[in-house]
Amino acid sequence: MLIELKRCNSIGNVDGLLFLISMIAGKDKISQSEIRNRCALENGITLNCPGAIAFLQYLGYVDVTDSSVVPNDSMNVFSAEKVDVIKILIKRCMECLVEEGIFDADTIGFDSEKGRLSIKRSAFPLSHAAIRNFLTTAGALEKEEHGEICLTDYYESDFTAQLRSRKKRFTLEELMQKQEEQSMRGLEAEEFVLEIERSRLPIKAGKIKRISDIDVSAGYDIVSFSKAESETYDRFVEVKCYIGQPHFYWSENEVDVAKIKGEKYILCLVDYSRILEPGYEPEYISDPYSVIFDDESWMVNTASYRIQKI
Repeated sequence: MLIELKRCNSIGNVDGLLFLISMIAGKDKISQSEIRNRCALENGITLNCPGAIAFLQYLGYVDVTDSSVVPNDSMNVFSAEKVDVIKILIKRCMECLVEEGIFDADTIGFDSEKGRLSIKRSAFPLSHAAIRNFLTTAGALEKEEHGEICLTDYYESDFTAQLRSRKKRFTLEELMQKQEEQSMRGLEAEEFVLEIERSRLPIKAGKIKRISDIDVSAGYDIVSFSKAESETYDRFVEVKCYIGQPHFYWSENEVDVAKIKGEKYILCLVDYSRILEPGYEPEYISDPYSVIFDDESWMVNTASYRIQKI
């Protein structure tokens, strides 16, 4: 955030900001000294010139050099007839705040008694005091009791739409990143167990395979042999990787396959944090369908329900 904006508590009053925009709009550039001189001669306005200029820069309307203010194409929005400059500034301001991630679930709520969206005063850090005060002066925010601020009805739909858009975008990005990380850990764990299986039966090593990339519906990750004398695959290993306390998710298909395979089905639990530890051996559970649901050392929780109308 721009240092001049952080330093000030107020950028001035609404009339001062409107006067500043009227000076800048439509020009190729204007010197900061001219802005200061003209503002000093204008009656009825209050304007913190450095802070107000930094505010317009924060909103993306101008570029600033050492001596001049240069409006960019975004400034053209103020050139249209009968445009409400303050409403445009408020909406753009809230958009920037949302994009910065200023608001989260802990600072925003809905006041059911007043029927309005409320924002905790703490949502605005000290560095954003001038922005908060502008929104209050411009009529977008109203101070309430207990240090909370209410958003006026006119801007609620725009504000919630911006929050929803950012949440959707970041939730998707976070989900994709989380899935990628889990996938990579799962792959490393499967390769780790595959090497253990091959080391256990060197004579069969060439036939012991990881099939999870080939058949995602198999219900297990590795096909192996219980002993060197086995002529057909009789050891089906499902690898589960975890961090912290042993835990895993078991799909309906995996459970069904485990029930069918019985003692031939092996659940292998790998502590990801110990994969590189010399001598580490993962936990193997033979016939997990019988063990997991009957063993009190395991707690089975239903994470979700699939509901189907019949």
